[in-house]
Amino acid sequence: MRLGYEGYTAKVDNQMSVTRYLRQFLVGLKHPSGKPRFQMLDGGDICCLPVVAARLNPEFVLHYDDIDFQHALSESHWHVSGYSLGFENPINERFEGLCSDANEDSTMFHIVVKSNLTQSLAENLAEKIEKIVTILDEMDGGYESIHSKLTDLAIGAKDDTIPIEKLREFSDSIGDLPSRSLSKSQFVQQQRTSIVAQNIC
Repeated sequence: MRLGYEGYTAKVDNQMSVTRYLRQFLVGLKHPSGKPRFQMLDGGDICCLPVVAARLNPEFVLHYDDIDFQHALSESHWHVSGYSLGFENPINERFEGLCSDANEDSTMFHIVVKSNLTQSLAENLAEKIEKIVTILDEMDGGYESIHSKLTDLAIGAKDDTIPIEKLREFSDSIGDLPSRSLSKSQFVQQQRTSIVAQNIC
């Protein structure tokens, strides 16, 4: 049975309402310092896509980033898409920032609001986000960033200062055993891609 125009419009309106709720939640969530915890990266309510894009406020020196946040949130069975804002420049083979206001270590995440994400589910997601960032804050130096550790290993492998066994040991610790036939550079690229792509919906 196909939706009529009114049914389709109501469905889209609901998606945009849930999107607005999540965006306003992230905007209103404060760090213990009183400053906004997140920096919004999307076009706000004036755009038509049901997507919320943000990153942890870069003003703070945190021991975790948006990709670590993505992995921690997945423990609550909520999966958001975390991305690195850095890339390996093929011209000079250095890690660089994709944007003028982002360095190679910068990250972001986005939430795609699908038609089956109801208001009550969005409220549950908001509750889990608030809980996760509080827990990550409290862990302080006891939490070692997976993404940052991987970047350090990637740089070390480029400089040939980290043996392939060390890279494999790290890979095993995050549950992804690589092929023994990979070169170090191939291995590192595989692992960077695996970490970033994992849990994306």
